[in-house]
Amino acid sequence: MTEHLEGLDRLVVCSWDTTSCDAAAFALARAEALAHDAALVVTCQRIEAVALAPCPLGCAASRTGLGAFRYLAALAAGLHSIALGEHEILGQVRRAADDAPPPVAAVLARAIAAARAFRKRHPVDADSGSLLRLALRRLPVPSSLLVVGSGPTAAAVCRTARDLAIPQVTVASRTAPAWLRGRASDWQPLDRLAALPPHDLAVVALGGDAPVLQPADLPAADVLDLSTPRRTDPADPRVTDLRALRELAGFEGRAPLFADLDRDIDRVLAHWSEDAGSPVGRFRRAVELRRRADLERIARRHPEIPRPVLETITRSLVAHILHEPSERLRALDPATASIVAAIFEPAEQP
Repeated sequence: MTEHLEGLDRLVVCSWDTTSCDAAAFALARAEALAHDAALVVTCQRIEAVALAPCPLGCAASRTGLGAFRYLAALAAGLHSIALGEHEILGQVRRAADDAPPPVAAVLARAIAAARAFRKRHPVDADSGSLLRLALRRLPVPSSLLVVGSGPTAAAVCRTARDLAIPQVTVASRTAPAWLRGRASDWQPLDRLAALPPHDLAVVALGGDAPVLQPADLPAADVLDLSTPRRTDPADPRVTDLRALRELAGFEGRAPLFADLDRDIDRVLAHWSEDAGSPVGRFRRAVELRRRADLERIARRHPEIPRPVLETITRSLVAHILHEPSERLRALDPATASIVAAIFEPAEQP
């Protein structure tokens, strides 16, 4: 099938595990991916470089062709996430597609389509806060929680703490986050972290540019480090990090979900294999030509709107509109489908 799918035979996905690397290793992995001139999917667990060219670098792991495409679809579906079905990952793959060269973006868009179909059948409300629930399989449920950080992961952890009815939650960060307003959590500046009273559990969710916290900096009986790269001392015996959580995630039990996702992948690949001469291919090509023409017109009239934003909006809108007509066109007999498709093709110029 791959010979009919534009670019799939050249698809390469290079992966770097960042769950326990230090800041220097994290920066090197990101730089190597950028040097690959690839689309980058950056998550709290890994960096994925997606390209239509062989990887010239010594990356830790790489996948090619159909195997790489299936991996991308499973990635977007959240099957490779520690928190099964984590919904942030789909947005991270979508942002990578928005910034990618058009051929790579087309591959990513199809992987996203398979993931979205799978997620509709398997709705899972998982986010970074689910990592706290996972950690509590090993750690005692705390009466007092210290959250170090102010980004999306810290916010998700605080939401989960509220759902778990943890009575005392303190957030320590450089500046008070906007999402904390109106909540019962207490806020303290990061430079006062070591002076805070003891807590049962500290969750560290800092960016890669933050300093590594030493044991004396964290007044807590247990520590959960969700940062990438890790922002706590590797020698601190209190720390549970992302690598330890991966051991708790039960990936071996996800095999039926991967098999179920394969149905969506096969359907996307079957649609993808339709060449431009088929009725559906001709129909979608005609609409795509109109989308591109209108995109140029909108871009000229509204230069203040970034081009990637226009690409994302118009592609998403067209894909949504075309889905049902494409399915109905596929259900018609070839002769009728060809007549219908011809209606949408541009008239030949004299």
